[in-house]
Amino acid sequence: MKILYSQIKELVPGLKAQDGSEDKKVHEICDAFTLIGHMVDGFEKIKYQGKDDYLISLEIRQNRADCLSVIGIAYEVAAYFRLRVELLKVETKEAEGKIDIKVNTGETIKRIRALEITGAKNAESPAWLQELLKFHDINPINLLVDLSNYVMIYTGYPSHLLDKDKIKGTLFWSINDKFEQITTLDGSKIKLGKDEIILEDDKNILALAGIVGGNVAEIDLNSNHIIAEMAIYDRAKVRKNARDLVISTEASTRLEKDLDPNGIDYAMNMLCGLIEEYCPSAKIEKEFSYYPQPRKSPEIKLRPSSPSRFAGIEITPEQSVKILRDLRFEVEKSDERYIVTPPTDRMDVELEEDVVEEILRIYGFDKIPTDQVPTLEVVKDITPAIINLDEKIRDVLSAKSYDEVLSWPLTNKSVNEKVNYANWQMITTQNSVNDEFPDLRMSIATGLVNQLDQYRKKNVEFIDIFEIGKVFGKIDGKYAERESLGVLSCKNKKDLNGFKKVIEGTLRTAGLDSVSYKKSAKVPENANPHSCWDIVADEQNIGIIYKFRSTDPKEHIYFAEINLGKALDLIKISDVKSVFELKEKIITLDANVELLRQNPKVSSRSGGSKTPPSGVEINKDESIENYLAKIKQKIDPKHLWNIRIVDKFAIDGAMRYTVRASYLELSDQQAKKLHLETFGLS
Repeated sequence: MKILYSQIKELVPGLKAQDGSEDKKVHEICDAFTLIGHMVDGFEKIKYQGKDDYLISLEIRQNRADCLSVIGIAYEVAAYFRLRVELLKVETKEAEGKIDIKVNTGETIKRIRALEITGAKNAESPAWLQELLKFHDINPINLLVDLSNYVMIYTGYPSHLLDKDKIKGTLFWSINDKFEQITTLDGSKIKLGKDEIILEDDKNILALAGIVGGNVAEIDLNSNHIIAEMAIYDRAKVRKNARDLVISTEASTRLEKDLDPNGIDYAMNMLCGLIEEYCPSAKIEKEFSYYPQPRKSPEIKLRPSSPSRFAGIEITPEQSVKILRDLRFEVEKSDERYIVTPPTDRMDVELEEDVVEEILRIYGFDKIPTDQVPTLEVVKDITPAIINLDEKIRDVLSAKSYDEVLSWPLTNKSVNEKVNYANWQMITTQNSVNDEFPDLRMSIATGLVNQLDQYRKKNVEFIDIFEIGKVFGKIDGKYAERESLGVLSCKNKKDLNGFKKVIEGTLRTAGLDSVSYKKSAKVPENANPHSCWDIVADEQNIGIIYKFRSTDPKEHIYFAEINLGKALDLIKISDVKSVFELKEKIITLDANVELLRQNPKVSSRSGGSKTPPSGVEINKDESIENYLAKIKQKIDPKHLWNIRIVDKFAIDGAMRYTVRASYLELSDQQAKKLHLETFGLS
């Protein structure tokens, strides 16, 4: 976008150099453009109409069609310098007759206004106009065409003039489905793709709408009966048409951005006023208007604290309101917020964040101090805790060389029944996208087994995969779903203990310290009933781990599934212990717990020495998990670092467990005394 300094001064008369140096003022304006977000490509001192002037070149990168005009740039300058814009006054142009125009494009066209003008005797343009257009890199053609280009530069609205005497029948806006080629105003022949917005008559294509005109109804020096039209299109469609045809014009550059449909009236009235001024015999005979959905600006709620919160410095509500009004925004107070309504030509402002951006760029990023830390508000973390848990587990398993799998939640009944280990009933979908898989999975195993089969076909060995996703079922007739982790490992050797370590390590890294196993209450069909256990944490069943039944003795497949919802309740991620200083060493002591058929017995050792069983009696029906839970309750949490089962083995018809307890903030003697008292060994 190029603009003359004199054009800015014409619209912003209060813009004056304080010391009389125009060169210094132009530099100040260029600096202002940079500060408010418009890149200055450069400027040069020139002569226009025999007087000194400056040509400023801007790169408008934002979706700011309003800034591709003299008026839009003037508004920006005025807002920065706290001045007012005085627009050229134009008279409203109306006609009694109606032009016969048809619109067959659906919602692709937002607005059209057209006027039929007679007696518009064409001629060469005056010198000032030709000189001005050349500064804007537009070649002068003739008076009528040059006036339309001048209005485009001034207002930002492209217009298209047609010689009415060259039009055959009715004018149509339509989507091209028959024309294969158009010859443009400069004689170029463009091959069409039959999906462009076009303007046509009963016989010919007259223009690629929003891009370039055709030569069939072009304006020449003999033209005096014309139709002037301005239109706003779906900008995405204009952009696609221009890119597909590899055409870039002044019109397409503007119309592929959000251009305000309401601004057409001012631009058209200005064009007609200029035609009447330079062609005194011109008369407006007919008109056409198409505006199916008039645009209204959104009402945006603005919190008075938002500009300060985003900037990190204090910006008072009064300052914010002043800036917004300088930008022509309407501002009204409503309870604890402001209701901000942008002008209709600011179609890029839709959200509170957009309003804040406007305030900050005019307030001045250069006014934010560089020698102090911004007082930024800490934003509340609204990420669901389950998402954080999922990400942590992904990191852990990926570090253990497990590959993540993403699969459909749909399966079929036979597969679902084989992997179901919960007391769920199957859910069958209606109108399934795939008739072969109508049921929702009840276990992550369905997808992992399918992936296992794919790897087998490609002779992949050492398969370690996992998936995190939803599983579904009905409980007592009610629908339920939960987030689950499924882990599968396929080896050519027995490695159940190694697989268990992977699962335990993952859970402990995620925050679950106490992990144990017990025989599964329900064994899935595809599991080896002798190698199937429920995973227990803090006395709650959180999942299952088992070895697959396999007909191949050389193949060993292990699978585990964790209910992440239950795990999350136990982990309490937000309560992770912070780092603290240990005043004493951590003291670790073991206790052997024997669960007999009648009564369990306990023995203890430390530093390798063994103590005979003490014969302490415990409820004969009590599980090791319940026993450990009671032990934890006896120890002050500030002195218990960790307690877990580190070993178990059968002995004399009983099961012996080695329980390892770690104590902190205690001396050796205090720790041993507490250990003996807790386990009933003293």
